[in-house]
Amino acid sequence: MAIRFVEDIGAPLTVTAVDLIIETVRPDWTKWATYAMTGIGYGLPFFTKMGGDYIKNIGIAALPAAARNIYEQVRGVGSPVRSRRLAVRRYPAPLVEQPFGGTRLV
Repeated sequence: MAIRFVEDIGAPLTVTAVDLIIETVRPDWTKWATYAMTGIGYGLPFFTKMGGDYIKNIGIAALPAAARNIYEQVRGVGSPVRSRRLAVRRYPAPLVEQPFGGTRLV
């Protein structure tokens, strides 16, 4: 089995490049860009005749980051505002204890 440079190496490099560019330009869009790359990578070849191995490999390369983002959102470690809202809906107490939570500065 030979390595296909465009499909096997180009797709993960594309995901890395998009992630670095989005993180530099708009850091608040990083999670959504990861979700979009995963959805397009798996959805386009599955639901249409378009795509191919390159697009599919983009979805495969973006899936670990998307899964980590979803895990952090559910666990309550991600964005402080959004994760707190999600954590409050699911549990009566916060999931993650805030460092120096009860201290006051004098």
